Amino acid sequence: MENYIQYRRDLHQIPEVARQEFKTSEYVGAHLAKLHCQVEKVCGTGYTAFFDNGAEDTIAFRGDMDALSIKEETGLPFASQNGCMHACGHDAHMAMMLALCDYLEENHKKYKFNVLVIFQPAEESIGGAKVICESGALDKHHVSKVFGLHVWPKLEKNAIGSRPGPMMAKTSEMTITVHGKSAHCARPDLGIDALTAASEIISRLYQVKKKEMAPDAEYLLHVGKMDAGDALNIVCEKAVILGSVRAFSLDVFNFMVRRIHEIAADVDKEFGTKTEVYLTEGYPPVNNDPALYEDYKKAMEKAGITLLEAEKTMIAEDFSEYEARYPGVFGWLGLGDVPSLHNNKFDFDEAVMATGIKAFVGLLDYFNEK
Repeated sequence: MENYIQYRRDLHQIPEVARQEFKTSEYVGAHLAKLHCQVEKVCGTGYTAFFDNGAEDTIAFRGDMDALSIKEETGLPFASQNGCMHACGHDAHMAMMLALCDYLEENHKKYKFNVLVIFQPAEESIGGAKVICESGALDKHHVSKVFGLHVWPKLEKNAIGSRPGPMMAKTSEMTITVHGKSAHCARPDLGIDALTAASEIISRLYQVKKKEMAPDAEYLLHVGKMDAGDALNIVCEKAVILGSVRAFSLDVFNFMVRRIHEIAADVDKEFGTKTEVYLTEGYPPVNNDPALYEDYKKAMEKAGITLLEAEKTMIAEDFSEYEARYPGVFGWLGLGDVPSLHNNKFDFDEAVMATGIKAFVGLLDYFNEK
């Protein structure tokens, strides 16, 4: 397991964006090929490593693989030179998973269950977790529970942050396209003003926030941009509204989506416009299984790892796709005071990864004794 720093540095130098993790995949695959486990390619560039003990039950661990289109400015001797960067710590996640595989190579026979280690592409953009789940890769190995960690700036160094129930949000990006009819502004009767209609939609969306949402509802309904019009003296023919919809509760999320469609339809009737509403599918909310979380707490205590109750965040994570199908717990591995994720100077004390590996082994030991 002591090679985790080298794994991280090797992978840090070859970052690749979603579904293009070719060199990354080659590196991971070459390492797994040396081990005595069942290795399968998944989701194009991903892998699963199955350590088979002949048991009916399997515990799964997930690490994500893709990087971001960010030019690195850390000045590290092993910095990326290809214009991409592991600015979200996925190099650390893979390094911890490879170290866990090294541990299992020597120790998996002592466990009364099987272990599945998942190297997952495409977390940052198109939801590789969903693709892997729908492939049946977990079902065929009878996975009963799944765990994951994400390195996390500003959280106490070497602590793990998590919580039972909702932890990260269901998210969707919103595009509302309003179609009107152009005319000279001196003859507005000959046109249909998409800009005015779009402004009315925005106004009514914010009235929903003000008047229709419960005071304790946890959500985000945000309009961040509007593009409209061709000239100052022309009735606007087309307006595009861009925003984001997020919530921890699917009921709250679905209510907002319904109201967006209803408002667009009502404005069309009043203004004569034709409006298209498009919301990305997004990821489900990260929702940690409460009963499994109690086991997680005990496992971390036994392993001597500080577990802090994390605050909910409106950030999304596709680990939620696993939790939508299997009991799971997702945690944040504290890095202390380091640059934020998705920052071109993001870096951290690599020794923190030892805590993550210790947490994974602690979970294995806990469930083996339970």
